[in-house]
Amino acid sequence: MTASPNASNTNARTNAPTDGAPTDRAPTDEALTAALAPLANGLAADDYRLDIARTGDFAVSLTVVAGPEACADCLVPQDITRRMAEQRLTAVQRAAWQIDVHYPEGH
Repeated sequence: MTASPNASNTNARTNAPTDGAPTDRAPTDEALTAALAPLANGLAADDYRLDIARTGDFAVSLTVVAGPEACADCLVPQDITRRMAEQRLTAVQRAAWQIDVHYPEGH
């Protein structure tokens, strides 16, 4: 579903209100991917991949997968990754997000 170019207070990329007002509509998978792209790009710089799985309307599971050249010392603690993801997702849809973060074994 795309937003009308004349729709007021709507972000066309996410169909989310631009004024931060909560709605009961869950963002699209594309909106989730776009919102988490900066986080995924940061991880990719250190040879990690971010896998995103929707587990509910306002719930995601984020799995960080290490590549062969992954920088083990570069990975921030899971709670920081969760907070960064929450900030990004809340920017798309202000809601009580359930975010599960899974790291590679030993991190």
